[in-house]
Amino acid sequence: MKGFKGLWAAGAARTHLRRAVFGAALSLGAAFGAQADETGSPFKFVIGQGVTYGGDSLIKVPFSDGSERVFKAGGLAQFYGGGEYRLGDRIALQATVGYHLNYAKASSDGSVRFTRIPVDVLALYSLTDNIRVGGGAQLVSHPELKGSGLASNVSQKYDSTVGAIVEGEYLFTPHIGLKLRYVSEKFKPSNGGPSVDGSHTGLLFSYYF
Repeated sequence: MKGFKGLWAAGAARTHLRRAVFGAALSLGAAFGAQADETGSPFKFVIGQGVTYGGDSLIKVPFSDGSERVFKAGGLAQFYGGGEYRLGDRIALQATVGYHLNYAKASSDGSVRFTRIPVDVLALYSLTDNIRVGGGAQLVSHPELKGSGLASNVSQKYDSTVGAIVEGEYLFTPHIGLKLRYVSEKFKPSNGGPSVDGSHTGLLFSYYF
């Protein structure tokens, strides 16, 4: 029971910390964004977060009610930050580095997570002032499936990989965008074996400043 409370408290603390950091970044972004609008700079910083879904099943995680969750390679939450440079009125280049996490609490004292660090490089084309489409590459480093507690026997590392991205984005304002994207990629176990499909769809909120 103590282990469960400890994991729950740690998870809650990480959630509050992410919210605090993201909130502070938004506040700073508003200040820098106003300054960027005044100078007309072609460069902007970007931060964002979103949800993803898809890919092959990595493991089935049991819950206390007897049910199981299929733990997919393309989930679940992604956080990122980077920059964008506009080449004229229509074309922009964007590069971000992020943290992609899938996490599930097991039925008792244990949890399973799949983590990786994606680096996205994109070219975006503006169809209108509010809509743009684009594509590019995603380099994923340090993909790892790992369990803790009673699931500590779960441990699998994967090789770094490169995937392809296609996406569309709607800009509500010059500072706020909502992306719908598809990423095609595969993860190969570092110790050999068949590759795992990590392809996924994502809905991402971006803030530019």
